[in-house]
Amino acid sequence: MNRRQLFSTALAATLLAVAVPATRAAAAPPSGPYISPWGEAQVTWDPGFKARLDEQHVTVTPITPVTAPAGDTGVISPIGSTSGDYIDFVNFGRVYYPGGWTFTNPDTGGTWTADEFWLRFFPNQGLSTYPVINGVKSPTEQTFAGYTLGSALTGGGGWGLDPSEAAVKTAKVPLALTPDGAAGLNQALGTSFHEGDTLGILSGTFRYLP
Repeated sequence: MNRRQLFSTALAATLLAVAVPATRAAAAPPSGPYISPWGEAQVTWDPGFKARLDEQHVTVTPITPVTAPAGDTGVISPIGSTSGDYIDFVNFGRVYYPGGWTFTNPDTGGTWTADEFWLRFFPNQGLSTYPVINGVKSPTEQTFAGYTLGSALTGGGGWGLDPSEAAVKTAKVPLALTPDGAAGLNQALGTSFHEGDTLGILSGTFRYLP
């Protein structure tokens, strides 16, 4: 990857935002800046993903500051430096987001939780966390959903401007389950996901006025 490609990857990824995580100790102090002061990001579940959750009666519990839209069609997170987000310059290649959600299978008691979350942009692109599966936290960071640089730059019609809110709207980016993501969800929830299944669509708005 040359410098121009690296810069494009970093720019696209740091302008994307979603949060995903769970109950946790106090968040680590910010170690870098963020792309905007305010904003909002949303992951809208893919219909096939949502159908498999429903098959197992899986519920989704947002973790503050994340919320759920009407109909439980995904998750919504405030984003921006005022929300505690930052580009991690200590472990370069990722952006930190607090908050998140827990998937629960009420029939078995199985749970999958993201406990702090990062958007990875280098060397690979994806969403990562230390997943907590049935109460046991992974000792290693795992990328549970991936995206491509092409979709980050051009997906869903690409980027847009909203002058009325001094805002930048991101592309609509498909998120696909990784082997770790599919295996972890299946272990916790009794689902039948596979690598490459679409988790959902990530979109966001970065605002420069409150």
